[in-house]
Amino acid sequence: MKLIKFFTLGCKANQYDTQSIRERFLKSGFQEASSVSKPDYFLVNTCTVTSGADQKSRNIIRRCIHLNPEAKVIVTGCLAEKDWDSLSKIKGVGLIIRKGFFPDAISGFSRHTRAFLKIQDGCDNFCSYCKVALVRGRKRSKPPSQIFEEAKRLVACGFREIVLTGICLGGYGQDLPAGKCLLDVFDILDKVEGLLRIRLSSIEAGDVSSKLIKRLANSKKICRHLHIPIQSGDDAILKRMNRKYTRQKYYDLISRIKRDIPGISITTDCLVGFPGETEENFNNTAELVRKIMPLKVHIFPYSARPGTKAANFCGLVDAKTIKLRCAELANISKECRDKIMRGFVNKEVAVLIEGIVRSKANYLEGLTDSYLKVRVPFKPGLRNMIVRVKLKRISGDLFFGEYIDNN
Repeated sequence: MKLIKFFTLGCKANQYDTQSIRERFLKSGFQEASSVSKPDYFLVNTCTVTSGADQKSRNIIRRCIHLNPEAKVIVTGCLAEKDWDSLSKIKGVGLIIRKGFFPDAISGFSRHTRAFLKIQDGCDNFCSYCKVALVRGRKRSKPPSQIFEEAKRLVACGFREIVLTGICLGGYGQDLPAGKCLLDVFDILDKVEGLLRIRLSSIEAGDVSSKLIKRLANSKKICRHLHIPIQSGDDAILKRMNRKYTRQKYYDLISRIKRDIPGISITTDCLVGFPGETEENFNNTAELVRKIMPLKVHIFPYSARPGTKAANFCGLVDAKTIKLRCAELANISKECRDKIMRGFVNKEVAVLIEGIVRSKANYLEGLTDSYLKVRVPFKPGLRNMIVRVKLKRISGDLFFGEYIDNN
């Protein structure tokens, strides 16, 4: 029996894609290699969202070749879509496969308690800095019947939370003849017996409608957590990025969400050092982050992506300045996180237990619906169960809690 090992870089959509690929290989008679076995095949699902992701993808490919020079290394993913030629020149790469070769449906999710379900792929936004639309193509939505059947399979396998993933989730259904939208997906998933939580992976500000906010506020299944990218808090930079909102519209949206959905957590993305970004432009971003008070900020230093409009923009920001601005924004992000977390101390929450903490086997770890990470003392049989917990103390980016109701 042939052994294969999988490596995944990048977003949740990529993790979903790897699971789809994994299932195809395992059904064909392959066995997934353990950490100590020597694989006959490696499959690397690459990412190209930043130059760092490009380099990391290439490093993992070379690492696989080094681990077993006799193995066949298969490369797929976003980097493979546009950089086919350069990857094929890496000595030891045996095969490069485009994404469309693999099926787009799964029945499980290896080594996860929360299952990802990709309902949409592609993007029509064409932000000036982003290569994703170039490598994943136009928006494409999964048919509702397929979403329903896939969700049923996942729940039948024991999953209690499904994370909806896609490249542009808010664009779901726009390419379907019946004119479906994200709210229709919620209707579908509400009919899946045994599904306790539905989480959105990411959604653009312009796609958060009044109807969506109302649905989240009234739903017992949809998690009180939204990841809504900012990228910049400066109107001039947002326009050059080809983002479809202003700083004020973004702030008003977050204010309304927090007003209408008590206890919701907001996480976001910021791109630092976009061409032409002045100190004033950056300060506007820092100020907006302070005002919206996110639980977490994913901070990305700008890197030019070949083929994008921004790759030809002048006014490049030097690496030292970008590094300093990233550090400053990270400090602001931490201040926001700490303030939000202090407000949860002694609150009672529901936690989906994901498993044992590797570094502390006497603790279990899980997530609340509002994306708070929580550790509780170990008890057998609680993995993949939702338990009531009282949050007692903060340690870095997580809570330690105690059980309630004799769980």
